[in-house]
Amino acid sequence: MDVVKAVGKYLSTPVGTVCYNTDKVLTTVLDKENVEGFASIILKLALKSGSTMTQEQKLLSYQWLEHLAMYAKQAMLNPIFAKNFLQGINEALAKSTYLAGHVLTVTDIAAYHVLYPIIERLNIVEQESLLHVCRWSKHMQAQPKVCVNRSPLPLNTLTLSILAPAVH
Repeated sequence: MDVVKAVGKYLSTPVGTVCYNTDKVLTTVLDKENVEGFASIILKLALKSGSTMTQEQKLLSYQWLEHLAMYAKQAMLNPIFAKNFLQGINEALAKSTYLAGHVLTVTDIAAYHVLYPIIERLNIVEQESLLHVCRWSKHMQAQPKVCVNRSPLPLNTLTLSILAPAVH
């Protein structure tokens, strides 16, 4: 729920009352329409805010948001699972700047807020083994309005400073 609210705040778009329905599915009402599911809510907020995405970005975004919704909670509870979860994201980010390509999308904003508590627990050695996730996190933290009510993650390892010194 907090991630949806953070994304709404980032987009300057009201999210309505966010809750879990009787089937334990995240739900809200946007423009008098019941919207269910984390990915659907985030993408509807993006549409409502006027954000534009290509069809490929929409499909990649939906896929990433569903992936995050399905596995992030387990990653929070299990450090071994968290390492594998982040490694998969790291591999994807090795090929692109952001999750849905080379352009910042609402998916990255939502993912940053979902992944923040997991990345926050990484030690320096783990950060360096997840170079692309940490580089991406540094880029996200440099975006205006992303670090709402959160301190920027300390991602200043030697490898990151050499290989990813600047943010876009």
